[in-house]
Amino acid sequence: MATTKKPPAPPVAAAPPPSLARRLFQPKLLLVLAALATMPFWSDWAERCLPNLSEQDEFLVSTDEIEITTPPHWVPHDLVDQVAHGGRLPDRMSLLAPDLTDRVAAAFRRHPWVAEVVEVRRQSSPPRLSVSLAYRTPVCMIEKRDGLYPVSEEGILLPTKDFSLAETAHYLRVLDVRSLPSGAEGTGWGDPTVVGASRLAGALRDCWKRLGVAAIRVPPRTKAEIALEDLTFELLTTGGSTILWGRAPDIDHPGELSVEQKIGRLEKYLADYGSFDEPAGPYEIDIRHWQQISRRRLNSTQDARRGTTPRR
Repeated sequence: MATTKKPPAPPVAAAPPPSLARRLFQPKLLLVLAALATMPFWSDWAERCLPNLSEQDEFLVSTDEIEITTPPHWVPHDLVDQVAHGGRLPDRMSLLAPDLTDRVAAAFRRHPWVAEVVEVRRQSSPPRLSVSLAYRTPVCMIEKRDGLYPVSEEGILLPTKDFSLAETAHYLRVLDVRSLPSGAEGTGWGDPTVVGASRLAGALRDCWKRLGVAAIRVPPRTKAEIALEDLTFELLTTGGSTILWGRAPDIDHPGELSVEQKIGRLEKYLADYGSFDEPAGPYEIDIRHWQQISRRRLNSTQDARRGTTPRR
């Protein structure tokens, strides 16, 4: 008996896609849209009714409570006050302010005694702001007719008002600088002779008094622009002798002795003769040669003038 085939079932029509209105009018989506629409209202309400944490005492720190790295004795004791005034910092600052550390760091960075702002750190309990600083170190005094200018080892001009006349005696003098500072305190002098002299003063910082050195004399400028590596320097002793030192430290020049070698020669000379100025000085003493130290007496009027020690 033959079987009859069932006719194939008609294809099921695909359900029509939901209309845009049906897609939009979903409970969850409506809640989200409603929340977004009312957000400005709730934000204004919260600002009016909820307490502003940034103004609470437990999140405020005054500028005179800022803790800094213990400064050396040559840095003024009111450094924080100077920074706050110069940087226009408010009397009280919120630890919650997002730009707090950047503002405080920028204010300290502008002070001439600050070489680097290492870190600004805030602590909420108790409220505290601490600033880690690296300070500049004075190494010499540039002697000009209108007074003395303190300079760091990098040739940075430092605040003159922070040194009494008695305190200036603790630093090497630098003579015959013909230029004036090119910028404000805290910036470079702008003269390679000052850069070289300050480097030399830094190298002699721990021994110049013991060696009887009174000043550094910079070389005459033969032209307006001259490179640091072309400059040679002299030392003046307390007795009026002149020591031909040579180039500034850290100058890579063929045949130039190192700072350690030159200081060693000065120490050997003192051990052999007892003084740079005895027995018949003042002398011109040349320590630059590899083989020996040479000297000659300063007899002429010009030589005697060259050996003049700095004024006090």
